[in-house]
Amino acid sequence: MRPTTSTMPLATLLAPLVTALLLAGCASGPPPGPSPAELAGQRSKIVIIAPFNVVSSLPPELEGSTRMVSKEMVEYLEAHGKTVKRMAFRAGRDLWKASMQEVSESGQARNFENAAKVYARKIGEHLEYDVVIVPSLFVQNAEAYGRTAKWDGAKQTIPLEGGTGSTQMYHGNLGKLSVRAASLFVHVVDSSGETVHTRKSGLELIQHLEFHVEKDGQYSGGEHVFQGLVDDQPPIQDVERVREGIAAVFVPFLPEEIPPQGPVTPFNTEAGSAAR
Repeated sequence: MRPTTSTMPLATLLAPLVTALLLAGCASGPPPGPSPAELAGQRSKIVIIAPFNVVSSLPPELEGSTRMVSKEMVEYLEAHGKTVKRMAFRAGRDLWKASMQEVSESGQARNFENAAKVYARKIGEHLEYDVVIVPSLFVQNAEAYGRTAKWDGAKQTIPLEGGTGSTQMYHGNLGKLSVRAASLFVHVVDSSGETVHTRKSGLELIQHLEFHVEKDGQYSGGEHVFQGLVDDQPPIQDVERVREGIAAVFVPFLPEEIPPQGPVTPFNTEAGSAAR
């Protein structure tokens, strides 16, 4: 007698697999949505830029650099479709001082969060806006190994000046260095005074390595190599690095990629009024 073979319906065979896939999907959940900072960036149409360093003093070595950084910031924000307004330095500084004074008189802690709430209200009495950006430039020491310096998410090869081919042997044996570097810090505050985004990003090294070679007359072919870090003039001068730093400092409030706008290309829009 030939043995009989029972066959199961395909649906019955696949049922356990389908169930497992459904359970796995439930466990992983839906993809995450936009963060609060991203939502704030999407909803913000009118952006005010406060004067640079109203919160903290501008380092003396960066005097004169705010104009360039401010211009590039305006163009970056406009490329994202924002309407940008810049506050005059004196007006922005006086409003911040008045905000800190009001916080002190109220008995609250003299910190940025409390002052920002008052600052937002005072600005709103004069201007309509969605968010205000409070930017600051500051200087810190970037750690460098050889000629590669890293700080605040930035990476840069230390510029080299002076010397000839005879100094090449020294370039890879510099050891650990501490190089002065410029960074950008931003607070983004909404019209109710809540901080919706804050971040810092490295912009540019403000020193370069300088080599000087002197022949040693005591013996043939001898030479002394002198090396040192020298301050750059002006300190911030690389537009491309500034643009990269600005793009990085606004993530995730704004995406680093600039959305296409027809014939308009990044950073070719008209900037706002002159900065300090």
